[in-house]
Amino acid sequence: MSEDEIWDEDRWESFLRENDKRVDRFMDLLFGFLADFPPPEDDHDEVGRRAWEVHLRDFLRGNGFSPEDHLFLLFPDDDGTPTDAPAGDEDGALDQVRDLPVYQRAFHLATDVLDWANALPGDIKDSTLVQFCTHITQIPANIAKGHGIGLERDMIGGNIACAKRGLTAANAALHLLHEMKRASYMDPATYRSLYEQAFEVRNELGLHIQALRRRFDLGID
Repeated sequence: MSEDEIWDEDRWESFLRENDKRVDRFMDLLFGFLADFPPPEDDHDEVGRRAWEVHLRDFLRGNGFSPEDHLFLLFPDDDGTPTDAPAGDEDGALDQVRDLPVYQRAFHLATDVLDWANALPGDIKDSTLVQFCTHITQIPANIAKGHGIGLERDMIGGNIACAKRGLTAANAALHLLHEMKRASYMDPATYRSLYEQAFEVRNELGLHIQALRRRFDLGID
């Protein structure tokens, strides 16, 4: 593959943004269809269920989503059998990302945050807390997504782009955490612990991105 054909992180970011829009459109179409044509309530009505599935697939095809699209993995094939996920060593990839120190730290942070937030009384939780939890969980998710794209020369740009999304989420989480400092549910010890962990994750992820960029610049596969 020539250098001109290799996507850098900027081209991958553009692709991911367009893909986000496409997924949003797909979900809008899906929810609109479900509102107009809910699935059969009788779980034993196999004929009705099959007809509904065919109608849904035809509707999505008519709106530009082909059967080859990965989003069709949500639905059975025309012969009634489930569509298989793309081939690949998913267990091996999962094991590899679990071994990444930056992923381990981000995952532990997300676990600690969710355990703490879930233990709080529901009546004292606010939208800032919800947004904070959302951004925190996006950090390990984006690291894992990037690692799943790969480290190969022609794919590492996508890895970097996803890691940068994780970094954006980490910065947003730190900003929200500062807003939560004086909330009724936040005590000084918890704030200090969460801030230190989030700060370390943000910095370690920044170093991870720099290492990926060096690998890209050196042309290492």
